[in-house]
Amino acid sequence: MSRGNTLLQTLPVRKALPATLVIGLAAALGNGLLWRLSQFGQHPYPVLPFALVTLFGLLFTGLLVDLSLGLRAGRAALVLSAALAAGALAAWSLPFADLRYALAPLVAAAAAAVLRFVAKKHAVMLAAMTVYVSCTLLANYTFDSFLPVGGFFLLNVGTLFFGVTFTQRDRVHGFGRRAVYAMILSAALANVLLSSHLGTPLRYVGVSFLSIVISETTDTEIYQRLIHRRWITRVASSNAVSAPMDTLIFTFLAFLGQDFATPRWFLQVISTDIVVKYGSSMIAATRLFELPAVLARRVAPVDTP
Repeated sequence: MSRGNTLLQTLPVRKALPATLVIGLAAALGNGLLWRLSQFGQHPYPVLPFALVTLFGLLFTGLLVDLSLGLRAGRAALVLSAALAAGALAAWSLPFADLRYALAPLVAAAAAAVLRFVAKKHAVMLAAMTVYVSCTLLANYTFDSFLPVGGFFLLNVGTLFFGVTFTQRDRVHGFGRRAVYAMILSAALANVLLSSHLGTPLRYVGVSFLSIVISETTDTEIYQRLIHRRWITRVASSNAVSAPMDTLIFTFLAFLGQDFATPRWFLQVISTDIVVKYGSSMIAATRLFELPAVLARRVAPVDTP
């Protein structure tokens, strides 16, 4: 693994544990927020499906992997178990939670454990790919949920998940073009399979596949051509093209002709999506995905075998 792909820590448990507990709680309780946001859709869920809770849990795999890689095996097992326990306890005891939400920290801890103990050599790359694919699937689940923001903007809830994909895609860029394309293809195919399972109209299936392939391929090629430039230059340049491209392709092809899709509606959705997606890419440029390592302190880039 090349230097700088992640920040691996030499940490005592007392420094890693607080961040791990927060991750476990977020994995469980974040489902409540996700359910609330889904109520803005055309077909709101009475309760979150188990598949949705599972995918939400996978979003936290990368954070747990980053923390556990800096710990010896026994300590890594301890903090992963702590994340699971914290999330399960919150899901069981808090009045606004749901016991099924405990599945999310279970999935997050289990996936991180597999990568930490079974696939350690490729753990960082596989964790980023896992989070990326999960985000695109969650966006598929929530693509028809629009959250009013202020008096004008309409935020597609799925855009919030696509914001996370920017950080993960840019991490995978460090492993080469082939790895990025393998991830993009996996995400596109997974979205087709999920849409088919959900009975999503073929129009949305095709548009989802097309927008992912075109926008992500464009982003990858721009990023790789700037691979020797500064990090922020690569992120800003590639996403300046791919973010509006993804929004325009998906929004027009998915919703054109719908009764609610007036010119004003398109303007509201497109302008909001572009601002949020590009803003997310700039947040990615600050490397906030390394925040748990920073909070845990005592971090240093190292090589791993």
